Amino acid sequence: MTDVLGHPATDLDAGTEATRWRLGEGFLLRVAGRPAGATTALRTDDAVAWTRRVFDREAERDAAGRRLREELEKAIVELDGGDRNRVALINLRRDVFNARRPRPATLTKADPLLPPGRAALLAEWTRAMTSLDDVLAEGTGILDADIAAARARARAVLADDALRCAVLLQSEVLERSMDRYLDPGRRLDKSGRQIERTLLELLYRAALKTSPFSTLTSVGLGRFTAGSMRPAPQPTSLRQRSTVRLNVAVLARLSAVILADPELRSEISVALAPGASTDGEITRYVRRRTTAGAAPDAVVALDDVHEDLFFLPSGPALNDVVTIAGQTRLTLRELSERVATADDRSAEAADRLVGHLLRLGFLLAPDLQIDLRSADPAAAFATALAAQVHPTVRRVAAILTEAGQVIARYGTTPARGRAALLTEVRRLVREAFDLVGAPDRLVPHTLLYEDTTITGDGMATDRGVWEREALPSLATLADILPAFDLSLPRRLTALGFFRARYGSGGRCDDVERFCHEFQRDFFSPYGQRSMRRRAFDEGNNHVPQENWFKLPEIAALDRAREAASLHLRGVRPEDGTAEEIRLGPEFAAAVRAHLSPVRRFDQSWSFFVQLASATGRPGDGRLVLNQAYSGMTLMFSRFAHSLDEGGAGARRLLAGTLRRHTPPGAVLAELRGGYETTNLNIHPCVTDYEIVCPGDISTRPHEEQIPLDDIVMVHDEQADRVRLMSKRLGREVIPLYLGFLLPMALPEVQQVLLCFAPGGMAQIDLWAGTGEPVPAEGITMYPRLVLGDLVLQRRMWKLDTKAFPFRDPRHTDAEHLLRVHRWRREHSLPDRVFAQIDASGRADTLAEDSEATQPDSDRKTVRKPLPVDFDSWMSLQLLEQLALGASSRLVLTECSPDVDELWLHDEHERAHVGEFLIELYDTPRGQHG
Repeated sequence: MTDVLGHPATDLDAGTEATRWRLGEGFLLRVAGRPAGATTALRTDDAVAWTRRVFDREAERDAAGRRLREELEKAIVELDGGDRNRVALINLRRDVFNARRPRPATLTKADPLLPPGRAALLAEWTRAMTSLDDVLAEGTGILDADIAAARARARAVLADDALRCAVLLQSEVLERSMDRYLDPGRRLDKSGRQIERTLLELLYRAALKTSPFSTLTSVGLGRFTAGSMRPAPQPTSLRQRSTVRLNVAVLARLSAVILADPELRSEISVALAPGASTDGEITRYVRRRTTAGAAPDAVVALDDVHEDLFFLPSGPALNDVVTIAGQTRLTLRELSERVATADDRSAEAADRLVGHLLRLGFLLAPDLQIDLRSADPAAAFATALAAQVHPTVRRVAAILTEAGQVIARYGTTPARGRAALLTEVRRLVREAFDLVGAPDRLVPHTLLYEDTTITGDGMATDRGVWEREALPSLATLADILPAFDLSLPRRLTALGFFRARYGSGGRCDDVERFCHEFQRDFFSPYGQRSMRRRAFDEGNNHVPQENWFKLPEIAALDRAREAASLHLRGVRPEDGTAEEIRLGPEFAAAVRAHLSPVRRFDQSWSFFVQLASATGRPGDGRLVLNQAYSGMTLMFSRFAHSLDEGGAGARRLLAGTLRRHTPPGAVLAELRGGYETTNLNIHPCVTDYEIVCPGDISTRPHEEQIPLDDIVMVHDEQADRVRLMSKRLGREVIPLYLGFLLPMALPEVQQVLLCFAPGGMAQIDLWAGTGEPVPAEGITMYPRLVLGDLVLQRRMWKLDTKAFPFRDPRHTDAEHLLRVHRWRREHSLPDRVFAQIDASGRADTLAEDSEATQPDSDRKTVRKPLPVDFDSWMSLQLLEQLALGASSRLVLTECSPDVDELWLHDEHERAHVGEFLIELYDTPRGQHG
């Protein structure tokens, strides 16, 4: 087999284009919560060694059989064609060819025809057959004993307190069932086996993946510093520090129920929706609508949030509401009374009017909005409720405060004590919902979010080492990422729409109307069509993107993407034998050559990479790319409150980074994201300003707020960009969204604003459009793709589920194990892989980093990659369960870095899987778009 094709890594260096990229000031290190060695306890080594002995004996049998067949063929030729004994030799040769024992009659007739030399070969083959049968007979006993021993070791590993903490937040029912499984005296029934599979899947994830959730994965903040002499971070401890918060969906739903009750809301202060205005006979505002998630039993159910430009017929009553509410902050009761007395209206009519306007979102209740920038949004919400007049509302505040006191103890409580605390939190939350008359179905399934962090001590890393060893490859990739950026065509199209509507150099003073018309007339159908588009058709021809405004930049992106495919198509071997293809400077140049028209849309990038180097030095190994997202500190946000013992250092680092990379004459202003029902938007303020969108009530000082009606849109003809300009500040406003939802999941107004902001998400699928490599028995192997010292795509295998070695009910466990390992050897699969159901071309998740959400937080069910160890019988059972649930192909990906390439160790010298989040910034400023 050809191992490597292409260029040596040294061919790729930091050319003039690549040198414009610089590492960010800090990095995030994600650390698997359990040592990688925890999974070795699950291995059935004796049984796997038995399969190797079987294969060795089979090889001996086959070698002896080949020698015997050759001699038998000679003997058959030597006999006269009419000799009746010739048939016995033919039958014997057929039996040897089929590796089956001959019938006694065949041997009786053949023996006299075999001279001593040939008879010795028959005896040798017979001994090999007997030896193989003897080894095969040992299989069941060896495997049964191995499974029993591995299960005992698994119970010891699964009894770990840290793992139990994660199990509890994943499923309280599962946590209650753990002791039954962990008891070795209990018989393992069908339910016990299901519990075992679920627990083992969590253990594999905790040991071999970096997916922040509770104690399964921790994060730590590091810094690139000059002269630290440390090529990789060496944290002094991987001990986990816990930050636990109440799910803000609890608060948002309580708020909605309170505001829907005429009695409870009567003494709550209200304000006009930001941007509400009256024009003649029409009053206009942007209405934000929130509906509870459709799957309340999901581990995390995201509520739906939508925004629409809404029009109300003006009249004396509505005009009075606008005038009175715009003058001073009033309670709903006071506003109703003033509206009633303003024109001698009945109290009932005024109450109905203001209640209707509250339901429509024309009136907002600032005190009941959730402060997602607070380190403890639940405590801030409880304080706001405690200041209200109604005794029921104040009682809800007291209950939330009590729940907060319980939650404060949760993070430092041992695993077995946490279940009681969680039960108490659930009781208090249900009591609060009962008090306000909310149905029990509105209580979220997930009540607590937990993040764990590690110390920042020992995390400083030598900037010079990373700039020399890692930056050239990352910078080269950053140069060509626009060709794979899913969001860049949307940004370009928004520019084209603006020019078509307002002309070159045009201006729009009504941002709300622009967002509404763009979303309604163009953006929504465009987005739906683009999501369905496949970049290449069945004939591997590139399918151009819809280019409604005939923009040269979009045509350039199409050419660049096609160039990448054509280059790879040209270097891939036809026989599909290469394990690795190295892409040299010609590849980068071929793609980059088409990107000059979109150069002004460059942006910072965040890379999730793993270092495959036992020494921890980038130059001694490779970086392996997992994902590329927007930069600008986006991926740091969720954990900023928890890092650095309270997050002050993290906030300073992120805020300082943003200030240093703000283009001259501009300000960065954050968008809140519109979702107050998910913890994925919680993070501290790190920008100097905030854009106050419809439906938002900002808690920041007035001078830091930029209302949407303060912004005008201006087309800069020289730069050919649409700039958002603040009338009050006289400066360009660059929107940033720093939450963890995909921009396409945000409310409509914020989606549109982000079309004029730096942001991206790259989907690097280089194999698309290259044609399928040569399949082998239903399995297609794709070589590893390497750019310099950066692995762009791991070696992988795609297989139709028909090619998977499912369990044959006629086979014993040992026979099935033998079949699986024979299948693995035939296809040269490594000992460890990651398995996933093929979801090519789908963009199903709402989360920016789906691994950074709680388990199963995707809107649709897209299972995360499953670590698979072929040396473990129990791991193979998990793989088969995954394959049984697949409706299409499975994708197997090599485990890289493998366990012998791990560089991160805890204080007990146990190796852990680690993943870096590294940002690259484009050094020329003022080119964001």
